[in-house]
Amino acid sequence: MLPQYLILIFLGSSIVLSLLLGRGVSLIRSPLIVGYILAGAIFGPAVLNLVNEAQIASLDIINLVVLSLIGFGIGGELRFSELQKLGKSIISIVILESLGAFLLVGIAVSLILKSIPMGLIYGSLASATAPAGTVEVIKQYRARGRFTTTLYAVVGLDDIVSLLLFTINLPLAMIFLDKTTGSDFSSVLIALGNSGLEIILSVLVGSISGLILISIGKLLHDRVSVLLFSISMILINCGISDYLSLSPILLNMTMGIIMVNFNSLISRKIFSALGDWSPPLYVWFFVLIGTRLNIPIILKFSLLIGIYIVARSFGKWIGVFLGSLVSKASSNIRNYLGLALMSQAGVAVGLSLAAAKMLETRGMHQESVQLISSIAATTFIVMLIGPILAKIALFKSGEIERKV
Repeated sequence: MLPQYLILIFLGSSIVLSLLLGRGVSLIRSPLIVGYILAGAIFGPAVLNLVNEAQIASLDIINLVVLSLIGFGIGGELRFSELQKLGKSIISIVILESLGAFLLVGIAVSLILKSIPMGLIYGSLASATAPAGTVEVIKQYRARGRFTTTLYAVVGLDDIVSLLLFTINLPLAMIFLDKTTGSDFSSVLIALGNSGLEIILSVLVGSISGLILISIGKLLHDRVSVLLFSISMILINCGISDYLSLSPILLNMTMGIIMVNFNSLISRKIFSALGDWSPPLYVWFFVLIGTRLNIPIILKFSLLIGIYIVARSFGKWIGVFLGSLVSKASSNIRNYLGLALMSQAGVAVGLSLAAAKMLETRGMHQESVQLISSIAATTFIVMLIGPILAKIALFKSGEIERKV
């Protein structure tokens, strides 16, 4: 773990470097978060090696808080009235783009590693889309409209689908990989039951938190009180999700959904207040993604990484295209939405860590290292490319308000 003084220096200097590189990439009309990720790469093992993997892991609490903020922010955009206007297209697109990535990556990895269980794990991770990068691009370019609303809904809902796929397929993969017990049917049922319980608890706790947020939020009128209370609720949810091994994204997303659909006035007050507090955390989140760049590991698993990225990208795009055709969505959504779904970050990395721990308990160290390294590398690569593609998609859709 980094000494306290080095943590403070790292956090401060990473913001300064991120600002400089963010300004630099903006000159070539690239999203700011690309600069933040590059700043992390400079601090990490790939360049200056000022922080190592263990030290990076010691700052994972930042990822937990930001994932919670991301989930809360996405939930706050999922108004039932707006989703009803979008109709069945949302369901079709979310299911098909998630399954498209899952199937193509699962098949490709199964063939490369000659292991169907590992294919199930990689495929489940591939279905998730990183909401943080997409949301930041939307905010930076002030995009607004039907395409943007659809994009918000898809990046929020497909993480739910990804969690469901992961909770179903991980225990199945572990059962098939376990050479001592074999594929015990009762073990599969127990594992799936526990996973289902975690999802139900996430939604239940998030719903209760949302009702509490509304009830007390009605009594708060000054901006500072609103800010302090909303931060406290998010941090409490962080702690609950970590202690009970629940999804911080799903839990806080549920809180945001309850809040925005039951009291939109409080929702506007809270998100306005949080806007003054959250930017440094988002910068550190993307910096930490950048620090995970490891060139030797990328070279070692280059074939797996390349196939994963290609299969995932094509699966997402073809899934959106087919989902749009089935639901008769607009040509803008059919042609460009897939481009905006390439980013991969917190959810995939977090789930890969959980899967890697289970692989380690079964004595599969090489598979564990391969999984974490591959997902970290693919995350870094697609997080450089994904925001740029999201910007292009928003521009092509005609929903960026100002010239970029």
